[in-house]
Amino acid sequence: MRVKFITILCIINIAISSYIMNFVFSTEAIANIENIAQEEISHIGSTSYGSYLKSRHAENIGDFTSAASFTAQLLSTNPEIKGITRRGQILMISSGRIDEAAKFAEIIIRNNESDPLANITLAVVAFKNKNFNESISRLNKIPREGLQALIVPLLTGWALAGAGSRDKALDEIKKLRNIDGMGPIIGFHSGSISELYADYSSAENYYMKGIKESVGIPALKIIEAYVGYLLRSKQYDRASSLVKKFISENPKQLLIETTNLALEKRQAPEKLVKVYEHGAAEALSSVASMLKKEKLKQEALIMVQLAIYLRSDSPSILFLLGQILEENKQIESAIKAYTKIESLTPYGWYARLNLAESFWGLERAQKALNILRKMLRERPKRSDAARLMGDILRINERYRDSIIAYDKAIHRSNHKIDWRLYYSRGISLERSRKWARAETDFLKALELEPDQPYVLNYLGYSWIEQKKNLLRAKRMIEKAVRQRPEDGFIVDSLGWALYRLGDYAGAVIHLERAVLLEPGDPIINNHLGDAYWLANRRLEAVFQWRRSLSQQLSGNDKLITLDKLKGKKLPKPVPVS
Repeated sequence: MRVKFITILCIINIAISSYIMNFVFSTEAIANIENIAQEEISHIGSTSYGSYLKSRHAENIGDFTSAASFTAQLLSTNPEIKGITRRGQILMISSGRIDEAAKFAEIIIRNNESDPLANITLAVVAFKNKNFNESISRLNKIPREGLQALIVPLLTGWALAGAGSRDKALDEIKKLRNIDGMGPIIGFHSGSISELYADYSSAENYYMKGIKESVGIPALKIIEAYVGYLLRSKQYDRASSLVKKFISENPKQLLIETTNLALEKRQAPEKLVKVYEHGAAEALSSVASMLKKEKLKQEALIMVQLAIYLRSDSPSILFLLGQILEENKQIESAIKAYTKIESLTPYGWYARLNLAESFWGLERAQKALNILRKMLRERPKRSDAARLMGDILRINERYRDSIIAYDKAIHRSNHKIDWRLYYSRGISLERSRKWARAETDFLKALELEPDQPYVLNYLGYSWIEQKKNLLRAKRMIEKAVRQRPEDGFIVDSLGWALYRLGDYAGAVIHLERAVLLEPGDPIINNHLGDAYWLANRRLEAVFQWRRSLSQQLSGNDKLITLDKLKGKKLPKPVPVS
């Protein structure tokens, strides 16, 4: 199973890379606009060039809405500028202005009738207008290579279904069989098409096959689709068995809650896909999710905005939009997406968690905490809101309050407690000078996750600072370094451990590397200065101490370093028992 899963990821990776080459890095791509601007925009007036520069700045700071508006200003008077038209299309889609993007797509099509993104955009608009034959015509012009080999069959299948050609639609979806790992996607979409055509027997077979072909735990979508079908056909025992199995494999999964409630009440839920354009929206959403996982942020945003255009009321797609907007640093837009999700729904719960994180990211901690307090009252058995509250309070150095929040999170955890809860509480306890309890929490975190590098490092470094358990601390930190060799703070811990053990030459080697990895950290630079001093490299020591002061060294460390530069309180070898 593990090998197969890796294979699937590799295939998807290849497909995505190929697709990007086709529609993002073409001859009219964003990457080439700077050269085009110098050659074309500069000749048509300062106002146009100013609009271009404003658009570039807005895009660079993640404000795609403003970038799209400035580009629209430029293109309103200069619609045929090479490259800018492409950029305008992408920015319009990224900001959710699909109808305007379609206008630019039409211009692009004049020069390249097979352009993938332009044709997909126009096909989606045709879907919106229920002009399924127009969608089919647009999609047929796209080369089926790269990720287009996934997108085009899915969209074409739904367009054919909408046009009344069920068999052709299912045949189109089946073409995905040449891509490994597509069984669940084929099952979901083929089953949904069959249900819309009232072919319930075929729908059941497709859903069952999709679940059987899932790698690991089946996706929530196909579980919901199949359980919904079973409830509508009054197969309650089979539905119950499927839901129980899913919950046992996903004990913390809240999103199955609506389906489970329908099962308990023996109510027949609505179909996940009620009309053909909803099916197309689900297809685009699936692609967006894949792109998101591959860290292709703008490409994911393009796909999810097209999905939202077709189904603006879908909680799952709105949630995905919010996540992708967050990753694109469009926090205010992400907040707007999350707030469109009904708060008392399962997706609403996770949306509010993300809302709290978003407000926290905007340095509006009190707003975040107010959301979380309300959530704590609503669901006294869930730990996730309490945990996030603890994190926010801890980062804001409200350590006593954060401890209370982590206490609640640990108390509410009915399943195996995450090591991170003990680790995070341990940090708050340590910062509150409650070392005995902190040490217990760190050891508990290691019991749950023995090889966790951050816990190994934090506990190890704490012991080093206390000059206790030095050899054990050194072994722990060495273990952490093997896992995180490029983490300057962990490498620093190893150097400091060697320093405490009297191996100053060895300490210098690791501390020099730590400084290379984290050149701006004053503590690491200060540590290196101390190691240089005891390694008889006195001029270098003085340089490092001065450097640490210039990097805003603070508190007692600053006072001690000033004394060192005055020849007072110089580092001395410490006997190790």
